[in-house]
Amino acid sequence: MTEPTEERRNVPRTATNVEGVIVKGLAPPVAGGFHSAILFEQDGPQEKPLSTATVTMDQRGLVFVPGLLVARVGQEVAFTNGDDVLHNVHVTNAATLETIFNVATPSKGAYLHIFESVGTYSVSCDVHPAMAAYILITEAEYAVVAQRGGQFTSSDMPPGRYTVRVWNVDPKLRSVRKIDITKDAELNLVTPE
Repeated sequence: MTEPTEERRNVPRTATNVEGVIVKGLAPPVAGGFHSAILFEQDGPQEKPLSTATVTMDQRGLVFVPGLLVARVGQEVAFTNGDDVLHNVHVTNAATLETIFNVATPSKGAYLHIFESVGTYSVSCDVHPAMAAYILITEAEYAVVAQRGGQFTSSDMPPGRYTVRVWNVDPKLRSVRKIDITKDAELNLVTPE
């Protein structure tokens, strides 16, 4: 079994092994140093339960890892410090600029938080102003963070009709569209609709 890439580690996954289709594609490449996220929200009743797995944003080498973390509303997020220096995690709502929390992260332990609202959150370290990241909180049952060039693959999705949202730090590269996925598919999500 291969080790998941950094982009796939911090993405919501199914709690059960669901037989599904493989969806591959291309989304906008890295912009402003941040990867794109592709969110698949199945039309109709939500079938995928919320994962009980905690997703983690670490601070390593004076960088937030991953630079873009995706989690579902109500999913636990851990903030850790893999460096030997004091950091803090300052999280603000990107739309309202309201501070959600601002806590020190010593080199041992973790700060745990559950986001209750859909949205984009900016993450910074006041001690090291060059450090920046984003957290995308969604209700989408399936999500994947694209690779640097925009390539992505999701292999756990059941066939159906989906609202597909592309998030990118550049608002001009974001998009929302309806797509029917009935078999293995390849999607080009580079150009906003």
